[in-house]
Amino acid sequence: MGLGGGGGDGILAVVPMEAIPMAEPQIVAGGKTVGLRADLLDCHNCRLPLKPPIFKCDAEHLVCSSCRGVHGEACGGRAAVHSALADIFAAAATVPCGYERYGCDAGGVVYHEAADHRRACQHAPCCCPDRAGAAGIGGCGFVGSRQDLLDHISGPDHSRPIIVVRYGQPWNLSLPLSRRWHILVGEEDKAVAAAAGADRHRNLFLVSLGERGATTAVSLVCVRADGTAPSAPQFACKLAVESDGCRLTLESPLVCSSSLSGGLPTEVKCLPVPKDFLSGDSVPLSIHIEKLLALPAPPLGLGVSPAATSPVAATPPPCPAATIPPSRPSSGSSDNVAVKTVITDQSYKKRKSANPRKL
Repeated sequence: MGLGGGGGDGILAVVPMEAIPMAEPQIVAGGKTVGLRADLLDCHNCRLPLKPPIFKCDAEHLVCSSCRGVHGEACGGRAAVHSALADIFAAAATVPCGYERYGCDAGGVVYHEAADHRRACQHAPCCCPDRAGAAGIGGCGFVGSRQDLLDHISGPDHSRPIIVVRYGQPWNLSLPLSRRWHILVGEEDKAVAAAAGADRHRNLFLVSLGERGATTAVSLVCVRADGTAPSAPQFACKLAVESDGCRLTLESPLVCSSSLSGGLPTEVKCLPVPKDFLSGDSVPLSIHIEKLLALPAPPLGLGVSPAATSPVAATPPPCPAATIPPSRPSSGSSDNVAVKTVITDQSYKKRKSANPRKL
């Protein structure tokens, strides 16, 4: 269930979402649950949760394997030896995820794994795109899971249409400027979805239409809080507008992910659309979202880091700003962003319409 409410056609603003504090760890022993202070299970040196193997010095300080050598010097040269008892306690201490109210049913998570679990939890909450003003004042304060957010946006609070698009295919949309954000839902091909298994956590995408000088800046982000987790799906996209044989495109090899707790990510790429590319009060946008495939894991023992097995880098690289073109831009591109003019052969497009090009 989400929190908050409200409506209106607001513009994304930088609003920090209140962090959900982590509960105190606990251990179940003899059928009883015993609570522990978190600092008892944190490394005396780096203050991070202790993970086996754990070491203890003569002064009874518990330290992790990374801090063992450094702590010996800081603690008067006392030797740190392995503590099997501390290992047992650290492995038995659990905390709730913290996202149970949003649908997580993981139960107790081992304390030293809790931070990683929360970063990768598919139930981590997202904010409504209509969030505006300090602490959400003057905008919508809804916070909830992706499915709850979808229900909230299409419900009476906003009554926004949800646009369903299929991955790997171009979709032509007409997005009214009167609404500065629009929600898309990605849908697998039925055969692909059946082979991969049903995913009840559908992927949401936010298309934002912002003002940038004399142009309309069009951007796309994937709405999910776990976007940097290795298991999170990653996407590429192409945005394009066309007018009188001229075509502007923006190609993004890696779509940014965000929970929208701080508004639109600052590193998001934008396609600047001049006024004479508009169709009345709407943006005639062609959008093509490609779901990236995970790379196969390399054989063990080749010295490849775990990050190298993910489909793309966990954190998107900084995105250079696209150059805002004049009303009829000249050709140009950059390493990550391509805003260019293409003279379209209409007869060729008709011949190839049944077989659109992939990204």
